[in-house]
Amino acid sequence: MQIQRSRAQESTDAIEKLYTTMRHLFNRGFYKPMGVSGESLRESLLLLRPEIYGTIAQRQTELNGLLYVLERLPIGIEQCRFINMISDEGYRQSHFEPIIPPKRRRNCYRIDEEQMNIEITRGRSDIYDILTHLTFLFIESHKIAHSVLDEESDKISRDWEKIELLAQKKKLTQAERELALIHIGKVLGRTFEEILPAYHQLSSEKNPERFIQVIYWLGKIALEEILSDNKRVITFSPILRERLGHHIYGEIWANTLKKTLKEYNLLERPLHIISANMHSVMNALFAKKALAIKGKEDSPWDTYASLSEE
Repeated sequence: MQIQRSRAQESTDAIEKLYTTMRHLFNRGFYKPMGVSGESLRESLLLLRPEIYGTIAQRQTELNGLLYVLERLPIGIEQCRFINMISDEGYRQSHFEPIIPPKRRRNCYRIDEEQMNIEITRGRSDIYDILTHLTFLFIESHKIAHSVLDEESDKISRDWEKIELLAQKKKLTQAERELALIHIGKVLGRTFEEILPAYHQLSSEKNPERFIQVIYWLGKIALEEILSDNKRVITFSPILRERLGHHIYGEIWANTLKKTLKEYNLLERPLHIISANMHSVMNALFAKKALAIKGKEDSPWDTYASLSEE
């Protein structure tokens, strides 16, 4: 008799496999996310299908997940074939300007046209966070590539030729912009109505056409991976691997915590240790005031409901 596994069991196994794979890749020192070495990581993420990545397992491009990830990765990472994770290795003393993602406080450095260095200061959890985001991003990039490529003839679709032409212009007229978004919508399997909010969300005064350029670069590098076998590579610097192996960040965190407890005369007090990510802790401490929720009668559930609203 065959026992059918529940979705929860599949998810648990996928999470375990995901972290085991990431630990192995970190210890190895490098891997190609869309090559054989990254296959296990891709399969686990597709099986797990985290809610933040939406329709990752479907053929159409996941717009909300894409926007979520881009806000947590450095601007320009979609153009980079080489991504190097580093420790705090003194880059602040160099001429390189740090690139800080809008929703993550981490320093990143664009070393050249093809390489982005990402500084890791919070240990392995930081690495796992970035690797899952990058895996999602690269899976989506290959959806774009397969959508525009006739794999029998290796010919590119007319839609992609138009996108490529318009993406290389520094300034677009409204007609050109809308034309680009129409072609992008066809490639992504999305309507113009769905594409427009994503365009506006990524648009800035400095780079109003960022959405168009992001889609172009994601597809461009994915096409080169497929047609020329020129794979993206993720590496981990020797210093990062050595420091994490010695639990340097755990020691820093523990020493800071003990020093703070001593300053407030709390070393002899019973402690309630919680297991939560930084967002949950910050929400628990400051959400009520930030959301201007008044009155003691409001339960924690009112706060959680407010946080869940769009």
